[in-house]
Amino acid sequence: MPMVECPVCGMTIDSELAPASATFDAQTYQFCSQGCRDQFLADPGSYVGNTGS
Repeated sequence: MPMVECPVCGMTIDSELAPASATFDAQTYQFCSQGCRDQFLADPGSYVGNTGS
């Protein structure tokens, strides 16, 4: 089970059991909660260090 870090809060989660995910700039990110996913989608560039363009 590969572990990943939620890009919003930094929590370590099992990528196969992550309760939420989203794709930004051709990359899929996993999140510890729907709330973190929603926060990420509001401004993804601030979490991945680019603007997606």
